[in-house]
Amino acid sequence: MSGVAFRFRSFAARPPRAPWIVAALAGEVAPMPFAGAATVDVCIIGGGFSGLWTALRLREQDAGLSIAVLEADRCGTGASGRNSGAAGHWWTRLPLLLKCLGREGAMAVIEASEAAVADIHDFAAQHGIECEARYERSVWAVTAPGRPGAWGPMFKAAESIGVTPPQRPVPAEEMRALYGTAPYFAGVMEARATRLNPAALARGLRRVALAQGIAVHESSPVTRVTSAPGHVLVQTALGQVRAGQVVLAANAWMAHLAPFRDEVMVLSSDMVATDPIPQVLAARGLLGRPGGTNSRMMLNYGGVTPAGQVYLGRGAGVLAFGARIGAAFEHAPAQLRQLAADFRHLYPELHDVKLPHGWGGPIDRSTTGMPQFGTLAADPRVHYALGYTGHGVGATALCGRVLASAVLGRQDRWHEVGALMARVRNGRYPPEPLRYLAASVVQGAVRRKETAERDGRKPWRLDAALAPLALATLPTKP
Repeated sequence: MSGVAFRFRSFAARPPRAPWIVAALAGEVAPMPFAGAATVDVCIIGGGFSGLWTALRLREQDAGLSIAVLEADRCGTGASGRNSGAAGHWWTRLPLLLKCLGREGAMAVIEASEAAVADIHDFAAQHGIECEARYERSVWAVTAPGRPGAWGPMFKAAESIGVTPPQRPVPAEEMRALYGTAPYFAGVMEARATRLNPAALARGLRRVALAQGIAVHESSPVTRVTSAPGHVLVQTALGQVRAGQVVLAANAWMAHLAPFRDEVMVLSSDMVATDPIPQVLAARGLLGRPGGTNSRMMLNYGGVTPAGQVYLGRGAGVLAFGARIGAAFEHAPAQLRQLAADFRHLYPELHDVKLPHGWGGPIDRSTTGMPQFGTLAADPRVHYALGYTGHGVGATALCGRVLASAVLGRQDRWHEVGALMARVRNGRYPPEPLRYLAASVVQGAVRRKETAERDGRKPWRLDAALAPLALATLPTKP
């Protein structure tokens, strides 16, 4: 790797942030950007969950390391702080994991993903991070009549190797008790799913990192990373860092780089939310309704915060040509209007409640739906994590352990998990412009098909035929 250039983006003017980011940043003074020169053992590019967990696990294992984190905006304002706060495991990926790794390897990866979620609870409690981390019921549901549940392959795979997923089928009468007349037709429930306030967790991790002597520089976008004899040079707009090793942890903002562009594509996930309305929820019988996801391709996910704020999201919105992340990834009115229609459909009891909050964010969607942790072949001093596919709250805690072991050269459990995950492959995306053109056609078909199903209409035949091609890949290069 002689050098890679990052695409600089300005944060001078932007639409309102997610409400939990606004709350987490309230009262904080804007930071000064990194300037000048520094020399460190490890430089981490990206101050979200991946970067902060890696920095903290490195400090945990080697108190003598000098570590610098460079964040383009504020820690937790990217994907880490914009999401719904659902921290999940990889049971839903069991069929793919079995195919790639066999029973022993698949279960090792799934158990590591469960341990990572437990890590979040333990770390937050140990360090006094108030991020509303809690266990709640979560339902994976069918919200269109006549559609099968997407969980079938997971249960079939689990039965084939004699294991039991944490979800259980929900009988029809229980679904009616949970959702009343709302359009929930079938589902499976996880009794102890983790939810939290993601922005509060990110800011809490930053606080702990600073207290442990880790240099965290916000408002300091990296412009270029260059290999050099004896060090890796990381340049920002106003300074440069010489590092013994580098961790690339900027998620979707790395998808344009040559090592990753075949296996990661960028699309948006968008969310809407009410103001806190606990009295309304109580009066309309909604306080006990569990959050979760549905079985759409452009899936909805949502729930209720402890303060009584109802939120709903939808994946696979705006597509990026050549992994270019524009303003529509921050705020896309057309996507938010479609999402508002989903909200009214799934929460008919809240037909008269306003949705004053709406935002988006880029998702780095891998071909497998699972993240990739690794080291660049061109420079073994440069490590990376990306491809979270919108499921990174739990996976990033695992990332911190895997990348810390890689940086320190340790042959431990986390190295083994990283090696297993490197074997999970499922093709590559078509090159541009074919990727964008094909994805746009298929995405339109999926949107029309699922909107028709939502509204009780029969989809067009062409849309029904094209929809299964969503996010198609090509065979993996030999």
